[in-house]
Amino acid sequence: MPSPQTIVATEEVCERLKVMIRQEIDYMIPDYLTPAWQAGLAAAEVSDPSTTDNNGDESSPSSSEPINVLWRDKICEWCYNLVDHYELARESVSVAMNIVDRYVSSRFITPKTYTIVAVTAIHIAIKLVSPWKLRMNHLLDLCAGKYTAGDIASMELVILNALSWRVHPPSAFDFCGELIDSSFTESTPDALNDLQDKARYLTELAVIDYFFITRKPSSVALASILVALELTRDQVDPRDKDRFTSRVGQVGLDASDEEVIQCYTRLRVMYRNNTSAEEEEPEVGGRGQGSPTGVGELANTPSKKRKRIQEDKEGRLITEHGEEIARFEPV
Repeated sequence: MPSPQTIVATEEVCERLKVMIRQEIDYMIPDYLTPAWQAGLAAAEVSDPSTTDNNGDESSPSSSEPINVLWRDKICEWCYNLVDHYELARESVSVAMNIVDRYVSSRFITPKTYTIVAVTAIHIAIKLVSPWKLRMNHLLDLCAGKYTAGDIASMELVILNALSWRVHPPSAFDFCGELIDSSFTESTPDALNDLQDKARYLTELAVIDYFFITRKPSSVALASILVALELTRDQVDPRDKDRFTSRVGQVGLDASDEEVIQCYTRLRVMYRNNTSAEEEEPEVGGRGQGSPTGVGELANTPSKKRKRIQEDKEGRLITEHGEEIARFEPV
């Protein structure tokens, strides 16, 4: 029979998860890249330019290229490279992309504005999530002098007001942490670490893929753990699997929900595609848990490696292959 302390701890975890489930509704994102949605934003810009802040960019909706998923891919890769280089919390990227997606879903955006929105979003996210902070001069240097501290401070205020200061969403990684830590207590440390690593990697793949922006973080987290359990096979103690199933039901989640199944199916395919593409590469030593800087690199697994970044003689941030990937205008 569980001890009184265990019962209290379980109740606290369930209550936190229920609060997170309620909170995630406030951070949901529409499918804003559809032609109809973009046309609506462009029409709103034409009828009332005051609803849009395009950072001094005078491009009109009719003359500006519509935003697309490639913009988002490049921003996401840039953010992961940045946090990897400065050894910042990787969850910052999830928060930053939620800020970016919600902001640009509400107004017409030009390439110039999209870039500073992304730079400002990662700046906000690092302050919220990472125990280590990024100095403003380092961030400005990575932008190759395109922006000033005043530019970023001004855009930060615009974003905060536009999002009603809701900039700290419960992420899929947060849900994974609560569910795994409270459920998997009987498995060996190695089995638990393997499960956590794979679940984390899967949630980071979901950050990169536009498909997941309309899905709830709790659904992504549940799907990630289910795929991770499948990948770890018999390593996890059966009692933990039962406890996990019970915990999911206690907080009102459902593994058979259609959205969870969609996320599960997509993540299984992504994991298979990305791990098979990298399986011949040896691991390169590095800190903590790695994860993709683009869709295609596996986290903290012996046969995989992530892009490593270093400074060349001219102070540029480059990959091991000599590509300059951090100091550039993402869009």
